[in-house]
Amino acid sequence: MNKLYLMFLACFAPLALAEDNSPAYSRCMDTASSTVAMSACIQAESQLQDARLNRVYKQLMAKLEAGPQKGLRDAQRQWIGFRDANCKFHVQASGGTLAQLEGGMCMLDMTRERAAELERVLSPGQ
Repeated sequence: MNKLYLMFLACFAPLALAEDNSPAYSRCMDTASSTVAMSACIQAESQLQDARLNRVYKQLMAKLEAGPQKGLRDAQRQWIGFRDANCKFHVQASGGTLAQLEGGMCMLDMTRERAAELERVLSPGQ
């Protein structure tokens, strides 16, 4: 049953978008007056969200038994490949001066959402 539950969460949890950006990110974006400034805000928040993702991934790995650990490790590696390819596509598709922002937002959004997804697996119902 636990395995089935994890599969269910992996399929449907990403549908609920996480809005867990830091207050510092919101303030930064509110005051950013150029694409360079906005890019700096995105980069700083991306680092926070990446640290969040790494923290929850390690916590979840410590909680799981060997079989589910391997499943999570494999899924995470595939997710990283998908995220990177997806965001590269966004950069190529948008082009121009906004390409850098589009790519950064893609990485930020996907990383934040993945962190929230793994948090829900780690602590269901919270």
